[in-house]
Amino acid sequence: MKLYGIGVGPGDPELLTLKAYKILKGVDVIVAPRSSEEKRSRALHTVEEVIKERDCIVVEPVFPMTKDRAKLKLYWKKAREEVLAKGNGCETAAFITLGDPSMYSTFYRFLEVFNDRVEEVEVIPGVTSFSACTSTAQVPLVEGTEIVSIIPDVKAKNAMRVIESSDSLIFLKPKDLDKIEGILGNEKAILCVKVGFDDQELLSGKVSEIEEPGHYLSTLIVKKGRGKEPRDYTRL
Repeated sequence: MKLYGIGVGPGDPELLTLKAYKILKGVDVIVAPRSSEEKRSRALHTVEEVIKERDCIVVEPVFPMTKDRAKLKLYWKKAREEVLAKGNGCETAAFITLGDPSMYSTFYRFLEVFNDRVEEVEVIPGVTSFSACTSTAQVPLVEGTEIVSIIPDVKAKNAMRVIESSDSLIFLKPKDLDKIEGILGNEKAILCVKVGFDDQELLSGKVSEIEEPGHYLSTLIVKKGRGKEPRDYTRL
Protein backbone atom coordinates (compact mmCIF):
# COMPACT_ATOMS: atom_id res chain seq x y z
CA MET A 1 0.00 0.00 0.00
CA LYS A 2 1.09 3.56 -0.68
CA LEU A 3 0.51 5.99 2.18
CA TYR A 4 0.21 9.74 1.78
CA GLY A 5 0.66 12.10 4.72
CA ILE A 6 -1.31 15.17 3.70
CA GLY A 7 -1.33 18.54 5.42
CA VAL A 8 -4.69 20.18 4.72
CA GLY A 9 -3.72 23.58 6.14
CA PRO A 10 -5.19 25.54 9.06
CA GLY A 11 -8.87 25.00 8.23
CA ASP A 12 -9.63 27.13 5.18
CA PRO A 13 -10.39 24.74 2.26
CA GLU A 14 -8.98 27.31 -0.18
CA LEU A 15 -5.55 26.92 1.44
CA LEU A 16 -5.40 23.25 0.45
CA THR A 17 -2.53 22.76 -1.99
CA LEU A 18 -3.26 21.68 -5.56
CA LYS A 19 -1.21 18.51 -5.05
CA ALA A 20 -3.19 17.58 -1.94
CA TYR A 21 -6.42 18.23 -3.83
CA LYS A 22 -5.41 15.93 -6.68
CA ILE A 23 -4.39 13.09 -4.35
CA LEU A 24 -7.58 13.34 -2.29
CA LYS A 25 -9.56 13.03 -5.52
CA GLY A 26 -8.00 9.66 -6.27
CA VAL A 27 -6.98 7.91 -3.05
CA ASP A 28 -8.85 4.78 -1.89
CA VAL A 29 -8.91 5.42 1.87
CA ILE A 30 -8.85 8.63 3.89
CA VAL A 31 -7.81 8.44 7.54
CA ALA A 32 -8.98 11.50 9.45
CA PRO A 33 -7.99 11.53 13.15
CA ARG A 34 -10.22 13.16 15.77
CA SER A 35 -9.57 13.97 19.41
CA SER A 36 -12.63 12.26 20.92
CA GLU A 37 -15.67 10.15 20.08
CA GLU A 38 -17.91 13.21 20.44
CA LYS A 39 -16.01 15.41 17.99
CA ARG A 40 -15.68 15.39 14.23
CA SER A 41 -12.30 15.46 12.56
CA ARG A 42 -11.46 19.09 11.77
CA ALA A 43 -9.14 17.94 9.01
CA LEU A 44 -12.03 16.01 7.44
CA HIS A 45 -14.28 19.07 7.74
CA THR A 46 -11.67 21.02 5.78
CA VAL A 47 -11.71 18.61 2.82
CA GLU A 48 -15.33 17.45 2.84
CA GLU A 49 -16.25 19.49 -0.23
CA VAL A 50 -13.37 17.89 -2.12
CA ILE A 51 -14.41 14.33 -1.35
CA LYS A 52 -18.21 14.61 -0.97
CA GLU A 53 -18.93 13.17 -4.45
CA ARG A 54 -16.29 10.45 -4.14
CA ASP A 55 -16.92 6.82 -3.36
CA CYS A 56 -13.95 6.41 -1.03
CA ILE A 57 -13.56 4.88 2.41
CA VAL A 58 -13.28 7.32 5.32
CA VAL A 59 -11.99 6.21 8.70
CA GLU A 60 -12.05 8.54 11.73
CA PRO A 61 -9.98 6.94 14.50
CA VAL A 62 -9.81 8.62 17.89
CA PHE A 63 -6.40 9.85 19.03
CA PRO A 64 -7.03 11.52 22.42
CA MET A 65 -4.89 14.43 23.55
CA THR A 66 -3.21 12.73 26.48
CA LYS A 67 0.32 11.90 27.61
CA ASP A 68 -0.80 8.61 29.13
CA ARG A 69 1.29 6.16 27.07
CA ALA A 70 -0.76 3.11 28.05
CA LYS A 71 -3.98 4.81 27.00
CA LEU A 72 -2.46 6.00 23.74
CA LYS A 73 -1.21 2.50 22.95
CA LEU A 74 -4.73 1.14 23.26
CA TYR A 75 -6.14 3.80 20.93
CA TRP A 76 -3.39 3.24 18.36
CA LYS A 77 -4.12 -0.50 18.42
CA LYS A 78 -7.82 0.18 17.93
CA ALA A 79 -7.05 2.62 15.08
CA ARG A 80 -4.90 0.04 13.31
CA GLU A 81 -7.63 -2.59 13.54
CA GLU A 82 -10.26 -0.15 12.26
CA VAL A 83 -8.21 1.03 9.29
CA LEU A 84 -7.18 -2.49 8.29
CA ALA A 85 -10.76 -3.74 8.55
CA LYS A 86 -12.30 -0.97 6.45
CA GLY A 87 -9.42 -0.54 4.01
CA ASN A 88 -8.68 -4.21 3.38
CA GLY A 89 -7.35 -4.65 -0.16
CA CYS A 90 -6.97 -0.93 -0.89
CA GLU A 91 -3.83 0.24 -2.69
CA THR A 92 -3.65 3.86 -1.53
CA ALA A 93 -4.43 5.65 1.73
CA ALA A 94 -4.15 9.25 2.89
CA PHE A 95 -3.67 10.33 6.49
CA ILE A 96 -4.91 13.92 6.68
CA THR A 97 -3.88 16.40 9.34
CA LEU A 98 -4.41 20.09 10.02
CA GLY A 99 -1.40 22.24 9.22
CA ASP A 100 1.66 20.34 8.07
CA PRO A 101 2.38 16.61 8.64
CA SER A 102 5.90 17.37 9.86
CA MET A 103 4.84 19.94 12.47
CA TYR A 104 3.65 18.32 15.72
CA SER A 105 1.43 15.94 13.79
CA THR A 106 0.46 12.34 14.57
CA PHE A 107 1.27 11.29 11.01
CA TYR A 108 4.71 9.80 11.70
CA ARG A 109 3.38 7.91 14.70
CA PHE A 110 0.66 6.55 12.41
CA LEU A 111 3.36 5.52 9.94
CA GLU A 112 5.19 3.59 12.67
CA VAL A 113 2.03 1.67 13.57
CA PHE A 114 1.37 0.73 9.92
CA ASN A 115 4.97 0.37 8.80
CA ASP A 116 4.58 -3.36 8.05
CA ARG A 117 1.71 -2.62 5.64
CA VAL A 118 3.20 0.39 3.87
CA GLU A 119 5.42 -0.08 0.81
CA GLU A 120 5.72 3.54 -0.29
CA VAL A 121 5.29 6.90 1.48
CA GLU A 122 4.77 10.41 0.17
CA VAL A 123 4.35 13.47 2.40
CA ILE A 124 2.47 16.53 1.13
CA PRO A 125 3.22 19.74 3.08
CA GLY A 126 0.47 22.05 4.26
CA VAL A 127 0.04 25.67 5.32
CA THR A 128 0.73 26.09 9.04
CA SER A 129 -1.49 27.98 11.47
CA PHE A 130 1.21 30.56 12.19
CA SER A 131 1.84 31.38 8.53
CA ALA A 132 -1.93 31.72 8.01
CA CYS A 133 -2.12 33.93 11.08
CA THR A 134 0.61 36.37 10.07
CA SER A 135 -0.72 36.47 6.50
CA THR A 136 -4.22 37.33 7.70
CA ALA A 137 -2.87 39.95 10.09
CA GLN A 138 -0.51 41.26 7.39
CA VAL A 139 2.45 41.17 9.75
CA PRO A 140 5.88 39.73 8.79
CA LEU A 141 6.90 36.80 10.97
CA VAL A 142 10.63 37.49 10.49
CA GLU A 143 12.71 39.82 8.34
CA GLY A 144 16.36 40.03 7.38
CA THR A 145 18.49 38.00 9.79
CA GLU A 146 15.85 37.73 12.53
CA ILE A 147 15.41 34.37 14.27
CA VAL A 148 12.04 32.71 14.83
CA SER A 149 11.44 29.88 17.31
CA ILE A 150 8.49 27.62 18.06
CA ILE A 151 7.64 26.99 21.71
CA PRO A 152 5.21 24.08 22.15
CA ASP A 153 5.36 24.37 25.95
CA VAL A 154 6.75 27.29 27.92
CA LYS A 155 7.72 24.82 30.67
CA ALA A 156 9.77 22.70 28.26
CA LYS A 157 13.49 22.21 28.76
CA ASN A 158 15.52 25.05 27.23
CA ALA A 159 12.35 27.11 26.56
CA MET A 160 13.71 30.11 28.46
CA ARG A 161 17.01 30.06 26.58
CA VAL A 162 15.20 29.91 23.25
CA ILE A 163 12.83 32.73 24.22
CA GLU A 164 15.72 34.98 25.21
CA SER A 165 17.67 34.35 21.99
CA SER A 166 14.84 34.71 19.43
CA ASP A 167 13.37 37.75 17.70
CA SER A 168 9.95 36.22 17.01
CA LEU A 169 8.23 33.52 19.03
CA ILE A 170 5.42 31.14 18.14
CA PHE A 171 3.58 29.61 21.09
CA LEU A 172 1.41 26.71 19.95
CA LYS A 173 -1.74 25.99 21.99
CA PRO A 174 -0.47 28.57 24.52
CA LYS A 175 -0.97 27.68 28.17
CA ASP A 176 0.50 29.24 31.27
CA LEU A 177 -0.03 32.69 29.80
CA ASP A 178 0.85 34.18 33.19
CA LYS A 179 4.35 32.74 32.82
CA ILE A 180 4.64 34.05 29.26
CA GLU A 181 3.39 37.45 30.45
CA GLY A 182 6.02 37.48 33.19
CA ILE A 183 8.72 37.13 30.56
CA LEU A 184 7.26 39.08 27.64
CA GLY A 185 4.46 41.18 29.12
CA ASN A 186 5.33 44.42 27.31
CA GLU A 187 6.07 42.85 23.93
CA LYS A 188 3.66 43.10 21.00
CA ALA A 189 1.69 39.98 20.15
CA ILE A 190 -1.02 38.48 17.98
CA LEU A 191 -3.30 35.71 19.22
CA CYS A 192 -4.91 33.57 16.53
CA VAL A 193 -7.85 31.35 17.48
CA LYS A 194 -9.22 28.84 14.95
CA VAL A 195 -7.53 30.73 12.12
CA GLY A 196 -8.81 29.52 8.75
CA PHE A 197 -12.24 28.56 10.09
CA ASP A 198 -15.42 30.63 9.70
CA ASP A 199 -15.33 31.74 13.35
CA GLN A 200 -11.64 32.62 13.48
CA GLU A 201 -10.43 35.38 15.78
CA LEU A 202 -7.28 37.51 15.67
CA LEU A 203 -6.50 39.65 18.70
CA SER A 204 -3.55 42.00 19.03
CA GLY A 205 -1.87 44.04 21.72
CA LYS A 206 0.72 43.61 24.44
CA VAL A 207 1.12 40.11 25.83
CA SER A 208 -0.12 41.43 29.19
CA GLU A 209 -3.39 42.52 27.53
CA ILE A 210 -4.23 39.15 25.97
CA GLU A 211 -6.27 36.58 27.85
CA GLU A 212 -5.50 32.86 27.72
CA PRO A 213 -7.49 31.31 24.86
CA GLY A 214 -10.19 28.79 25.61
CA HIS A 215 -9.72 26.78 22.43
CA TYR A 216 -6.82 24.44 21.69
CA LEU A 217 -6.54 25.62 18.07
CA SER A 218 -4.74 28.75 19.18
CA THR A 219 -1.39 30.30 18.30
CA LEU A 220 0.31 33.22 20.03
CA ILE A 221 2.92 35.10 18.02
CA VAL A 222 5.20 37.52 19.82
CA LYS A 223 7.38 40.03 17.97
CA LYS A 224 10.09 41.12 20.38
CA GLY A 225 11.34 44.68 20.36
CA ARG A 226 8.94 45.93 17.70
CA GLY A 227 8.39 49.66 17.87
CA LYS A 228 5.36 49.50 15.60
CA GLU A 229 2.05 48.22 16.96
CA PRO A 230 0.55 45.19 15.20
CA ARG A 231 -2.63 45.98 13.31
CA ASP A 232 -5.56 46.08 15.71
CA TYR A 233 -7.90 43.16 15.12
CA THR A 234 -10.75 42.05 17.34
CA ARG A 235 -12.53 39.50 15.15
CA LEU A 236 -12.19 38.53 11.46
